[in-house]
Amino acid sequence: MTRYKAEMRWLSVGLFLLLAVSIGLGLYFRASWLWMDEVLSYVLISDPSLVHLNDALVSGLDANPPLFFNVYWPIGHYISLNPLFLRLISVVLFSGTIVVFFWYTTRLIGNGFINFVLISVMVYTTYQNFVHSTGIRSYAILLPISCAYFISMHRLINRPSNIRLLTAHTVLGLLLAFCHNYGAFYLAVSGAFFFILLLWSKDRTYWLVLSTFGIIALVWLVIWYPSFVIQSDAGKPHSWIPLPTVSSFFSNFGDLIPAVPIRISWLPPSLGLDVLRVVLVVGLYLYIAIPGIKTGYGAIRQNEAFQFFLLSGFVYLGVIIVALLVSLTYTSVFISRYMWPSQLLIMYQLVYTYYYFAGQQRIAPRLAYFLPLYALLIGSVIFYKVWKMESSFRSSLLTYLPKQQEQYPVFVERADYFLPIWYHKEQPNVSFMLDWKNANRPNNLLSTTTDYKILQSLADKYHVKGLVPSDTFNATHFSHFYVVDEKAIYQIEDYIKRGQVKVIRELPIDIPGHRLLECMFLKSDQVPNASQLLHTN
Repeated sequence: MTRYKAEMRWLSVGLFLLLAVSIGLGLYFRASWLWMDEVLSYVLISDPSLVHLNDALVSGLDANPPLFFNVYWPIGHYISLNPLFLRLISVVLFSGTIVVFFWYTTRLIGNGFINFVLISVMVYTTYQNFVHSTGIRSYAILLPISCAYFISMHRLINRPSNIRLLTAHTVLGLLLAFCHNYGAFYLAVSGAFFFILLLWSKDRTYWLVLSTFGIIALVWLVIWYPSFVIQSDAGKPHSWIPLPTVSSFFSNFGDLIPAVPIRISWLPPSLGLDVLRVVLVVGLYLYIAIPGIKTGYGAIRQNEAFQFFLLSGFVYLGVIIVALLVSLTYTSVFISRYMWPSQLLIMYQLVYTYYYFAGQQRIAPRLAYFLPLYALLIGSVIFYKVWKMESSFRSSLLTYLPKQQEQYPVFVERADYFLPIWYHKEQPNVSFMLDWKNANRPNNLLSTTTDYKILQSLADKYHVKGLVPSDTFNATHFSHFYVVDEKAIYQIEDYIKRGQVKVIRELPIDIPGHRLLECMFLKSDQVPNASQLLHTN
């Protein structure tokens, strides 16, 4: 036992250093662009007043509960507001979470050395990990809270009346609910899991577990629901997330599953690997789970590893189904990054599946000496992957923006461009027009209404320069300007069509669906009347 504890201690430290150092170094050498959501997070975290931060948060600057911002605010203000430092905090939290997951998995099933290899490979082959573990977003604390919550759920299966476990479950459930809106989905599915256990086992002590969900719901309703209603206004009249399709379903589900980056020649590139890995993972779960369930509740209660296997599949599949139903009946929320915690459950399923087919294996002591070499290899490829990751912000756009005439404003048509350019001060006169009429135009890009409401809140709460109300967009203020016009977004076309804006020239820009226009705003006496426009057309 002493030797086992020593091995687990060294393996845990090694796994933490492997992930923290390789991801941290890759992040250090990577381009430092903050993408749209990170800029919003940084603006809130850097607010001198915590009270004002929470007021601005509710105004629509972010669509999630306040826990992340209230955790990172003191870290930023009492240690450092350097964006790289805040990102490294996220890396440390991610690495620590994977270590806890590794420790708990090995406690249930398998060999520490084999699990070290299996889990580190799956971390490397799940791209979502490196997107969210290096960002200044609520996902940084969502994953560790979810991991702790899943463990508390599992331990309650055999001890549903344990006061300490019930208290921990309630506290962790509240943290989950106040961290991300998807926390409600995880809690709802978890409640359904325990309700099924209650019916199956006829053990009335499971009512104690179910009562904790009632406490969590009551606290959330009293404290956060009024703010949630205000925040949800940013998602009206529609969500920025497209409605799920067959392709997007498999793509988003597939993002949560480890995968080798290969293409299947006889299937469309966008669907091939995603369909195969989703079918494989769900099929393996059902193949193992159904015979195990048939052994009865009593047998399952004696097998903690299989309990966690059942729980894992039920929760991640349940959350996907709930998200799909909400998206198809209310508002679209089906996107893989919101379901990132599910990848922990999928990883456990795959580890369990490995031992189900391979059996409990012992590793030869001499093979353990190769583990440092393996760690160096996997650490190197993780470092390279993080280093070469492209930001969600398309920074190549900056090479096309005018440099010689910086006195003229450059309008962009989406927040994804405006916020990073504004934050990094790459274009002194970058501007965004707050034009609700065109943003809400039918068939416009879905995100235009959300962009408008977020940036309107940013203008109201932080008075950001460059956010231009449509009623001030005129010849007096903008006689000469540039526009990065996007084919998918209808905005400047409206002013050109009405003859208020004249295009002087179109500059070359090698980005599909984009064009850079040099424009002038016509004075009222220069604007053609309706008959002239009709004649021109």
